[in-house]
Amino acid sequence: MKRLLIVLMMLLMTFMLGACNNNSKTKDSDKEVSVYYVDSKTSALIGEPYQMISVEPKEQIEELLYMLKLNPENLLYKSVMNDKVTVKEFNFNEDSSLTINFNTGYSELSGIEEVLCRAAIVKTLSQVAGVEYIQFSVNGQPLIDSSGNLVGIMTKEDFVDNTGSDTKVKLYFANESGDALKEFATDITYTGTGSLEEMVLEELMNGPTQIGMYRTIPEGTTLLNVEMKEGVCYVDFSDKFMEKIPDLKDEIVIYSIVNTLIELPYITKVQFLVNGEVQPVFGDGTALDGFFERNLSLIEES
Repeated sequence: MKRLLIVLMMLLMTFMLGACNNNSKTKDSDKEVSVYYVDSKTSALIGEPYQMISVEPKEQIEELLYMLKLNPENLLYKSVMNDKVTVKEFNFNEDSSLTINFNTGYSELSGIEEVLCRAAIVKTLSQVAGVEYIQFSVNGQPLIDSSGNLVGIMTKEDFVDNTGSDTKVKLYFANESGDALKEFATDITYTGTGSLEEMVLEELMNGPTQIGMYRTIPEGTTLLNVEMKEGVCYVDFSDKFMEKIPDLKDEIVIYSIVNTLIELPYITKVQFLVNGEVQPVFGDGTALDGFFERNLSLIEES
């Protein structure tokens, strides 16, 4: 009788342990995470709740990569990986590092599109238990950014969600004589409803609040459109922009805008449009139909 009780107790303990393990697996597989997509303007990340089905970390990584590739049910959002971008393989190591190898389609992403794609993938996959460090490669070669720098290891902290928080930017206004630029560092609240470059331009158009700094864009100018493509920011103003403020040099107006925009890490060049058309000249005859890069020589030393 005593032996029978011992056997029954052992069977009961085995059953209870099995139940605990099954509950643990159920909890892991039912873990709710956020899969990150971009808005229709490709200007901000949006996290959508998702219940994972897989249990093991490697399976969860594969599952989330699959979800990142799909377009979400909400038609206002879209996947960060277009049809040309595919994951060739990934390697998850015991040291909490994850390396994802993409095909050459990833290299065709540029500017804010690439930055948001990278952020969405890192923020999504960092929710898998054990994934702390993520590295990208393209055809087996480490990822290089638009400036030619090695991207290296990334963590979720590298991509803090700025929606509703302050973002540090630099604006460039004219000095009193109109022949140099003055730098003004400030914080703007990124709402996520428009692109960061739009918000920066709106701040510049509002004019300075500091004594000794002067506006470079005529009052009444309307920002018609801002578009990013392959690192180039295309800025479309209303025709009021062509009514240059007196006593300002042409280059001060142009590079006030160019230098301000290129402070954003994903912008390398700027092209101007007026009412949707490229204008050959500006002000006193300065060519306006090309691509403009940063000009630090115009900045007045403080």
